[in-house]
Amino acid sequence: MLPTLRTLVVSAALALGLGAAPAFAQITTVATTISGSTQALNFAVSVSPESRFLGQGKLYFVLLHNGQFYLLSETRGFVPYTGGEIPEYRTVRQPTETIAVNNWNTRAQLGAAVFVGYGSDFWEMLNSGRYRQVATLAEYPIPPGAGDPYAAYSGAYLCSSDTGATYNATATFTAAQAVMDTSRINPIPVPSLSLPFDGLGSSGDRIYANRGFPLYLVSLDTAAGARYPLALAYQASDFSASYIFVCARR
Repeated sequence: MLPTLRTLVVSAALALGLGAAPAFAQITTVATTISGSTQALNFAVSVSPESRFLGQGKLYFVLLHNGQFYLLSETRGFVPYTGGEIPEYRTVRQPTETIAVNNWNTRAQLGAAVFVGYGSDFWEMLNSGRYRQVATLAEYPIPPGAGDPYAAYSGAYLCSSDTGATYNATATFTAAQAVMDTSRINPIPVPSLSLPFDGLGSSGDRIYANRGFPLYLVSLDTAAGARYPLALAYQASDFSASYIFVCARR
């Protein structure tokens, strides 16, 4: 399981003589896009803060790497945290905020976890759980011949609904996309899905989803020995019933 922002930040804070932060939760209204290469990465993440933070809340972009964390400031760039003030990216100014880093050389930060969040200040954000991991920096693009790291999860699945009904399905995964043949899953009204990577769930699951209704979502659990590595959800509208399936490898 991927370490949480709270766990890592608290560890660093304790080492610097600061107090511990409280319990962990997550924001959900985020979207991340990544393009380019490791040496020149274009990274953008959008978040929709609660309206009460407009004009006064603070937006944070945090990079955690090898036990050290860095905060991105709109005016100062990446600032390593060494104690004292924790700089925000900027004040929340609009209903949807976008943080963009272009031509970012991430060679020295491969494996780092990237988080976004917002609050009245940094510790209030942690206390309220108003943050989420949105990426883990990897090699971009995937080196030729190395293969996609998530291709191993492609193949046949047996999916079960909450009513006990079972359906056969096949899925193909890459870092950027999930494609599923849903032609044999009767409650799903389309024969196939092609969904872009949308971020990481609270337990490190990879989420592939569209935006808006009808809503389709595929969750991939990459933990070793996961009983149901794939989950599928569908909802036609905001007021309709939702369908959830958990899927085991065949």
